[in-house]
Order: sequence, then C-alpha cells, then structure tokens
Amino acid sequence: MMQYEKDRMLALFENESRWCQSVEARDERGNPVHYNDQAATAWDVTGGMCFLFGWGRACKLFAQVGRHVTGLQRRRDLCDRVMTSMVSLQDFNDSRDMTYDRVMAKLRDMPVYRREASVLSARLGLHVPVVTTP
Repeated sequence: MMQYEKDRMLALFENESRWCQSVEARDERGNPVHYNDQAATAWDVTGGMCFLFGWGRACKLFAQVGRHVTGLQRRRDLCDRVMTSMVSLQDFNDSRDMTYDRVMAKLRDMPVYRREASVLSARLGLHVPVVTTP
C-alpha cells in the first residue's frame, strides 16, 4: 500500500458512521448496497478498498493489508490468494468483538511502501520500493 492509498483509507473511515460490518457497504438507512452504489454511505474494510481503488487494485491490496491487519501469512499453496486474503479481511472486520477504534488503529499502523533509491540503484537509474512503518 502506498502512502496516498493509506491516507485515502483513513479519510474514508475518519467518521465511525462511514464504517460498517457484515456487508461490503450500506446506504444511509443501513440497507446493504454494492460498494460502488451511489447510495453507499458506509463500507467495511474490503468494500472501502474496492470503492476507493477499484476491484483490480483492491485485489492487489487485499494480501498486503491482510498480512498487516489480520496477520495472514503468505501461502504459496493456496489456489486463490486474492479471495483468501479478502475473506480474512472480512472476517477481521466482521468479528463480534471488532470495534471501529480497533479497525482504525490497525489501518493507522499499516506500513506503506515508498520509493527510495540506494546509491547503487540511483547510479543504475532504478527505484527500489522500501517498506516504512508509522
């Protein structure tokens, strides 16, 4: 996850009323809606990623965010890492004891990738992603 993506996630969920559980999104009456429905006013973590970044980018972020938010470990034997990661995030978001504050704390602590060139990579004109934590 890049810093601007993390910033957008935190901004989306800056108010507790914009976070929901048990569905990807809800309208202002609390009815379930699709994450990109114009009536959506609240999202779960995965629905929020899909809403902000689109399905394609969200699929790439599920595993990255899942590793740091839920502790999901990389497994090469899984036939569908995207769905496994997405379900892990949904289980985290929807657990009975989950709170808005806990979700936000995990998102705030999420490390981000930034491009930082080492001396050698700078000479070669390469950019190497570096993980930084808050």
